[in-house]
Amino acid sequence: MTEIGDRSYVGINNIVQACSKIYSDQLNPTQATSLVKYWLGGSECLDYISIYHNQGNDTSPTHWHYVTFGFSDLHGDGRVHKVASKDDPDSTSGYGFELTFRLRKAPENSNSVQEIPLWPCKLLQYLAKYVFKTGTQFRAGHHIPFGHVLPNLYSSDGNTHIHDLLITNDRQLKSFRTNLGSVEFLQLVGCFENELEAAQECNVAQIIDLFSTNRKTGGTLLVTDMSRRESIFDIIPNAKQMIREKIEKEGSQLGRVLARCSWNVESVPPNDTHFRPVTSIDLTFDLDAAKIFLKILRTRLRRGKWFIFDSLNNQSICFISIAANNQGIMVDSIQQIMILGMREAQIMLLPDHIDLCTDLMSHISDIKDEQTLPLRYEIPFHTNTKMIISIISSNEFNHDGVEY
Repeated sequence: MTEIGDRSYVGINNIVQACSKIYSDQLNPTQATSLVKYWLGGSECLDYISIYHNQGNDTSPTHWHYVTFGFSDLHGDGRVHKVASKDDPDSTSGYGFELTFRLRKAPENSNSVQEIPLWPCKLLQYLAKYVFKTGTQFRAGHHIPFGHVLPNLYSSDGNTHIHDLLITNDRQLKSFRTNLGSVEFLQLVGCFENELEAAQECNVAQIIDLFSTNRKTGGTLLVTDMSRRESIFDIIPNAKQMIREKIEKEGSQLGRVLARCSWNVESVPPNDTHFRPVTSIDLTFDLDAAKIFLKILRTRLRRGKWFIFDSLNNQSICFISIAANNQGIMVDSIQQIMILGMREAQIMLLPDHIDLCTDLMSHISDIKDEQTLPLRYEIPFHTNTKMIISIISSNEFNHDGVEY
């Protein structure tokens, strides 16, 4: 591809080449394109979304395969993303990924352009707006508790049990590296609420593995069927017991999530480049994140592990047990709270503090809606050191009109 002024299209070309290895018979796929590109002042962040017809395989049904163009650097001239350093072998192109989504085709559908559902394009642009606004980078193993948003994008009556998304690596599209940096293809996989909860108990990869074993849940290509009426636990009756036994034996393998949360302290330079101790930290969670916190107290921290929340505003909260010995741990039993600017907070929870958090907050597991919020809990450590946890409505985490 070329353009007036001979601008670089190396980013676009590499995505096209990756897709062409899978779809050699579809070199000119249907594309949803923004009328006014983001770098020309348009509101949609992605330049293009290519839509391919995929025949499926023995375990996965026929489906539409949506592939984004724009999370990574398409042009290499700084019009959207900062140009990666050619001397950095670990540099990423733009945000370092593109998103994909596989949607099961209705049996009566042909391959005509008129029958391609366009709501997934709205979903992908929606997520792009969130990423561009917050700077958040998705990773394989993340999950997105979407609530009413996904059903409403799908249909006017929201008639689907698929409410949430898991993120994994696309099974067909391979990552690549150019002089603009590395790019991987991350696939969105729709799931039920109870499947999301199970992923929060163990990890996303374990639920993805279960999905891949059955055609009804997408098979090896992980095709999302918005009309699915059975959860993986209905399809595989002993799946829940398998997960429970694995967690009891090994603890949760879920070490990091993207969630609605934030933290704040007083009188700290926001761009400080060194960790420093503080005596008080205010943590804020929505109800979903608070429930995850309760789970990881039992399945991670009591077992001598750590856990990281990645927040909406590009902060992170790392909870660490006294038995954890990973590199990069700055806290200890004396200095239990350490922060790096306003970006990273590390908090060591001793066994007594884990028990106290569990006792004070256990009732939130039974809360089904947000009518009882806000809630506030104070966890005293020692020598006037404390952690304050507030639980607020998820709507209060909106950023510039983007609800996560």
